[in-house]
Amino acid sequence: MLSPFLIYLSYYFYKEFKAGYIKYKAFGTYIPSNYDIHGIDVSRYQQIINWKAVKAMKVENVKVDFVFIKATQGTKTVDYQYFQNKLRAKSAGLTIGAYHFFVASKDPIAQANLFSKVVSLKTGDLPPVVDVENEYGQSDEKIRKNLKTFIRLIERKYGVKPIIYTHANFYQNHLEGYFDEYPLWVAHYTKMGKPRVGKEWIFWQLSEEAHVNGIEGYVDFNVFKDSKKEFNQLKIK
Repeated sequence: MLSPFLIYLSYYFYKEFKAGYIKYKAFGTYIPSNYDIHGIDVSRYQQIINWKAVKAMKVENVKVDFVFIKATQGTKTVDYQYFQNKLRAKSAGLTIGAYHFFVASKDPIAQANLFSKVVSLKTGDLPPVVDVENEYGQSDEKIRKNLKTFIRLIERKYGVKPIIYTHANFYQNHLEGYFDEYPLWVAHYTKMGKPRVGKEWIFWQLSEEAHVNGIEGYVDFNVFKDSKKEFNQLKIK
């Protein structure tokens, strides 16, 4: 009879193969097997995070290498966990980035100003991210116009092209063909194939229900498209 410890290990390392994916029980999600760089994104909803435990978690070749942290939303909201998450994640040895939750109905200049006041990016950090996923009752033209204004201001502020985060359907319905010069981080929760978007992406959010040590409840799980070399080239210089 297996000891309780061996039973635990068999559960922890058990993995299920399915069409190029591996389901790791420890992470609670399918992860495609052909990517080397993995990460998460967090906000106040994950509450207090034990970042040392996040960094220490490793199942075979899968570990958390980076984290995108919510910093701001709209024109006035600062995520109250941002500064703590930023300091502790970086101290634990993770590559960090910051994102703004874009509200299409709000003044894009005021949104860019808020993000710029809150977020300081250092050498080795990831480029800034704008999360755009809701219409807020705006026309496609208005969404794109306001988003373009926000992006240009952020690019001018930090000297790098910001990354656009959105869901596959939102990209296809509202953004496709208009922001091709900017890197794409796409959310598409599928266990078969890659995200169905008509543009090359660099980050893929593949699950919103992952489990990571040090975090209570669910967390979003991501992969980076290319190798460690390209990942390092993406970082702020």
